Amino acid sequence: MQSNLPLIPLQLDVSTAIKLAKNEGMFKERTLMARNDAWHRIKILHGAKYDKEYVLKAILTAAEPADLIPVRYQSAGGDDTSFIARNCGPALEKLCKTNLIIKIPNNDPLILVITLAFASIQDLKVSIQPLLLASLTKRYDPTTKSLDLNNFHRQEEISKHVFCPLSQTRTFSHVLKLTKTALASFEHLNLQNNELVSLTALENSNLTEIRTLDLRNNNLMGMETLTPIRSLMIIELWLDGNPLCENYSSSRQYIESALKYCPHLVKLDGVSLDNENIPPINDNYFPDDKVKKLVKQFANHFFILHDQKDRLSLRVIYDKNAIYSLSFDVKPDTKNRKNFGPYMMENRNILNQSDFLNSDSLLYRGPNEIITAIKKLPNCIHDRTSFHYDVLYNNNKLIALEIRGVVKILTPALQVLSFNRTFILASYPENEYKIINDHYHINSIITGIVSSNFEKQLEDIDYDFVCFSPREKKQLAMTLGKITRLNDKWSWQFLEDVNWDLKKAILNFVNAYSTSVLPNDAFR
Repeated sequence: MQSNLPLIPLQLDVSTAIKLAKNEGMFKERTLMARNDAWHRIKILHGAKYDKEYVLKAILTAAEPADLIPVRYQSAGGDDTSFIARNCGPALEKLCKTNLIIKIPNNDPLILVITLAFASIQDLKVSIQPLLLASLTKRYDPTTKSLDLNNFHRQEEISKHVFCPLSQTRTFSHVLKLTKTALASFEHLNLQNNELVSLTALENSNLTEIRTLDLRNNNLMGMETLTPIRSLMIIELWLDGNPLCENYSSSRQYIESALKYCPHLVKLDGVSLDNENIPPINDNYFPDDKVKKLVKQFANHFFILHDQKDRLSLRVIYDKNAIYSLSFDVKPDTKNRKNFGPYMMENRNILNQSDFLNSDSLLYRGPNEIITAIKKLPNCIHDRTSFHYDVLYNNNKLIALEIRGVVKILTPALQVLSFNRTFILASYPENEYKIINDHYHINSIITGIVSSNFEKQLEDIDYDFVCFSPREKKQLAMTLGKITRLNDKWSWQFLEDVNWDLKKAILNFVNAYSTSVLPNDAFR
């Protein structure tokens, strides 16, 4: 709706928001919300404390299912931030229903201040369409008839000015409409890593030439989400990395379900459907139950020790010739980058190394160097409930495995990041395994769902600590002795009492020491 009446800015406070949410009149406010010739401003108090995308995703989630396209996210003075938006009346009403307070798990809530009719579209001209067209042109390859929309909203030229995730149906539809007017026809469409939960935008896009569709690493929950593409002649489809893949116990069920929606398929997830030996699609891959048990035992053991304040206990897990390195990928606009200093110093991402020859100094060898390097990093908590596992290789002597999930960095900002850690384990006598290669990658982009209370969940899980060998038990006893000055006999007893959980053994020692129940001969 557009009116000839002048635009007069009007600020919404909590009381106004409550009245709007209760449908108590508020004619002036509702009229301004409905006008399509006005920009509204949403200010986030103390928004600079958080990553830009983290803030905007929280606000968009609160506004769902209404569409909201944030434009010009920037500082609003002090540590406040703000953005402008238009044609978003339903989204503003949804935000009012939160009383302009958006709760953030494990962090302070976001407090919003909305100024309706902040500026007219004539006074504040923002041209988003040319940016989108330029990006689409850049991502279009006429020689292969391909359009690459992988991680579309994070392309630097766009993200500086507008936050337009394709997970919003209206945004997705608008982008697809632009492709019809600005680009020649294309047969291959890449939609990876866009957090898509729906493909409704494809249904009315009239992109009838598409033959290959890549939907990897999105949030499609069930195969029925493919209904909008049923009329397309899709011959190659990629779905792995979506939750729907976990719904099937066999590859045949998975294929048959996909064919119901894409009956012309020739390839699924890169594998020809003529091949009868297609492996099952699993979010976690283990070759057998024995390896599964070993890998999960290793992961629990390693990360529990890693997440303690004193990481000395990790030394026993590394082979004497083990190699360790860390790579770190953080977006330029990520807030609180100063908290990532230790990671930046240890970053061995050779693609970003200005001094390539210096990269060897960031490759650590042997337990002493490795533990020294790991101790330089901030304390953190890995969410073991988020772990996904992939056993890449196993020959009973060597196991190569990848573990990915989320980790909370225990700095003042309490930021949650994603991680990917690749280990190579070597088998030793006495059923012992040691790490011979460890690569730790940290990424500021979260690709999975973060549990709001994973720390509480971890406390509630009773993990069975099983050391890998008598040699490891001896090393743990020595570690406890160094920390507490207990002699070998008492160190061993404290650890046995708690099934070799070093953290619990230390707590029990502190309790016993504070109550003076330990005899003098318990110490060295």
